[in-house]
Amino acid sequence: MDLNNKIKNIRSNFENGSVPDNILITLYSEYNKEVDSNIFVTKSKSIFPKLNCGLATLYIQKELGEGKIVKGSYMGNPHTFLMLDNEQVIDITADQYGGPEIYIGKIKQPWELPKTAQQGHY
Repeated sequence: MDLNNKIKNIRSNFENGSVPDNILITLYSEYNKEVDSNIFVTKSKSIFPKLNCGLATLYIQKELGEGKIVKGSYMGNPHTFLMLDNEQVIDITADQYGGPEIYIGKIKQPWELPKTAQQGHY
């Protein structure tokens, strides 16, 4: 399956709630140890795409087996997305800020890298 279709399927699975909770809980508990992952995943799934950028990005990374988690911004809002080695952004939650439901492409405004990432350290 090509990348576009794989990402469309992942977005669809988040929209219909079919991504397994146990996978999301495991991913998120490793990512953010300060939050109760069980509660966070349950709440996040009910309000997708809001508050799902980190969770969705972790799952995309797992499914693709590649990419770096970037804690950047979108339209000035803190936002997490995946960046592949070819500097391609994958984001399925920018619509929480009025952006596209799915974006696969080069980094461009209104996405922004954190300051350290702009220097090559993301």
